[in-house]
Amino acid sequence: IGTDCVLPAQCGCTSGGRYYLAGETFWEGEACQRFCRCDASTQAVRCSHSSCGPGQRCGTRKGIFGCHPLVPRTCQIVGQSQYMAFDGTTYAFPGTCRYVFSESCASLESLPSFRVEVKKEIVRCFPPLHRKDIQGWN
Repeated sequence: IGTDCVLPAQCGCTSGGRYYLAGETFWEGEACQRFCRCDASTQAVRCSHSSCGPGQRCGTRKGIFGCHPLVPRTCQIVGQSQYMAFDGTTYAFPGTCRYVFSESCASLESLPSFRVEVKKEIVRCFPPLHRKDIQGWN
């Protein structure tokens, strides 16, 4: 697992101050521009130009940097002041206001562009509850 003594032919590689096991693969570059592999026979890192595939996004997930699949998420407005973001965090916005609830990111050009604007007003009739789920990607 990288901490045991091994024969020299089984040694791993070092890149960017980090040790990689022989045969281990990893991504390099802020936008995952290089896909690298620790060559077991030479103990050298070999990289090739690459990028994340369709339906993937470069970033860190569960402590691992690389290309990860986009995971569908939902944001919600529930009741008059209850909001749940794509990450599951809930917020309360009492009162009246107008704001952008959700919009597409310029960095995700492969997805359709959208923008949802919300105008909150005081509603005197009951039941004032309206619910709309909006699919997003994270």
